[in-house]
Amino acid sequence: MIVLTVIAVMMAAALAHHLGLADAVAKVVDKVAACLKCFTFWCSMTALLYLGYDVFMSALAAVVAAYLSNWFVLALFFLQRKFTQLYEKERKSEGDNDARK
Repeated sequence: MIVLTVIAVMMAAALAHHLGLADAVAKVVDKVAACLKCFTFWCSMTALLYLGYDVFMSALAAVVAAYLSNWFVLALFFLQRKFTQLYEKERKSEGDNDARK
């Protein structure tokens, strides 16, 4: 059975690639991956469906997660800025200590 499944998948993949469907899918995936909310939505939706949740609840939770991702990234930017400020301050103080020696 596994051999037949592999041959069927191979034929489908080769046909899709030959007809240019693989390139079209790659362009769409590239656009989705470039958008934070889109990428979060589809990752959340896929994970929830894989875990067995129904489509409606998965979509609802994925939309909420997609919009919450903006706030999460905002918090990451804030933490990154604070880390950079502390790192620059520490590096400056180490430079001053090295210059005094």
